[in-house]
Amino acid sequence: MPLIRIDLPEGIAKEAKKQIHNRVKEVVLKTLAPKEVKYDYVSIRESFGFIGDGLPVVDIDLRPGREPQRKKALVNGISNVLNETLNISTEDVYCLFRETPAYNHYTGGSPLPEWVPSDK
Repeated sequence: MPLIRIDLPEGIAKEAKKQIHNRVKEVVLKTLAPKEVKYDYVSIRESFGFIGDGLPVVDIDLRPGREPQRKKALVNGISNVLNETLNISTEDVYCLFRETPAYNHYTGGSPLPEWVPSDK
């Protein structure tokens, strides 16, 4: 489960947002090795700001356990999606990870289990 929020400048076309949404979900599957994809959430928000001056910002909330190389692969993947979709330089993408214990992540009224990689 990651919860990924991408803040982009106002006025991005709906089709571009949809493409970013779908491609970022694919990147999550390739990089973070989740066990259940139903808990992978991606949202795209519009914010006032300019490319390279505070935007885009990518907030990634997840349970602890991912190795640094998985996180780097996720950041690289998201940056590539934004570059290919909106021509945003990868240097202008700011990503922030927040790791909180599984007991702080709820869905359907129940906490999520501890994260365990599906590929190990």
